[in-house]
Amino acid sequence: MPRGTVASVLASVPERRNRLVLYALSRHAETAPVELEVLVREVAAWERNQSTESISDEAFETVLEDLTQTRLPTLSSRGLADFDPLSGLVGRPTYSMSATTLVDCLARTELGAPFLKP
Repeated sequence: MPRGTVASVLASVPERRNRLVLYALSRHAETAPVELEVLVREVAAWERNQSTESISDEAFETVLEDLTQTRLPTLSSRGLADFDPLSGLVGRPTYSMSATTLVDCLARTELGAPFLKP
C-alpha cells in the first residue's frame, strides 16, 4: 500500500482511535512533531468528550499503551505517522493532497469545534 495516500487513510479510519490520532496529527501538522503525552491527552479527551486537563491517570495510561504498542506502529507502517519511541515525539509525514483533505474533512465532521481549536 502506498504511504500517506487516500488508500492508507481509508485502511485506518474504520477504528475510531486511529481516526482520532490522525485528527490530532493533522491539527498539529504545522508545529509537528508533537510530544507523545500531548497526543495521548488529546485522543483521550476526544474519546471521553472531556478537556485534556481532566483526563484521569488511568485513562491516560490506557490510551498511552494502545498508541505506543498498536496504533502508532500501524499508522507509521502506512506512512501516516512518524513515531520515535525513544524521543517520545510523533510527527505527520507529508500526505497526498487528497489524503490531507480527507482527514481534515472527517475531523471537522466528527469533532467539529474541538478539532478547530489549536
